[in-house]
Amino acid sequence: MTCVFVCAECPGGANRLAAIRAALGGTACTVRAAGCMSGCRSGGSVAVRAPGRMAYLFGPVDGGDGQRLRRFLDLYHAAPGGEIRDARPLGPLRFKVLARIPDA
Repeated sequence: MTCVFVCAECPGGANRLAAIRAALGGTACTVRAAGCMSGCRSGGSVAVRAPGRMAYLFGPVDGGDGQRLRRFLDLYHAAPGGEIRDARPLGPLRFKVLARIPDA
């Protein structure tokens, strides 16, 4: 199962969490509040990870990025190992990737 973690400690965390939950409703993922993910320099951190797949850390993400995150999840699930080679379909969200973390 894919998990989307939304930093609840960044300013506006509760609103961001609610907006992302609403945007990702009906997808094959869970959306969870998380403690600080140390993305404070950019704020609004969101992480995506799934077993056997690359993990991603985004920031700053706001509630308006919900539909772009939904598109990201489509690409993520279709890509071998979750490694998205061409992020252009993500629009501005592609510039918010802080880290891509390989599977262990």
